[in-house]
Amino acid sequence: MTEFDYFSIAKWILIVLIAGFIGQFGKSLAQHLMEKARLKKEVLPQTEKTTSPPVGEHIEGSPDGMKELSAGTVREVFQEEEAKQKKNLAKALAKKKKKASKALKKQIDL
Repeated sequence: MTEFDYFSIAKWILIVLIAGFIGQFGKSLAQHLMEKARLKKEVLPQTEKTTSPPVGEHIEGSPDGMKELSAGTVREVFQEEEAKQKKNLAKALAKKKKKASKALKKQIDL
């Protein structure tokens, strides 16, 4: 039987762990940058279509009834969408739990 070089094994384990660490944070950074770019892309076309108001006036709404989107408004819209998704997920999970409990009760009754 050959002897193992424990230093070499530890070195390779450390290299793999460091590579995974860098890869995970690289992925997170890339997702953050893509989200930022997507938000910027969505906001820019809407702001280009609106005309700038005369000095001292505020835009209440555009002729189509659409309001200008600021960064805060975009954040609020995404928070609302996220809340809706969480609510739908909670409903789906509750429904699955209810089905599972009914199936279990049916098995017990048999």
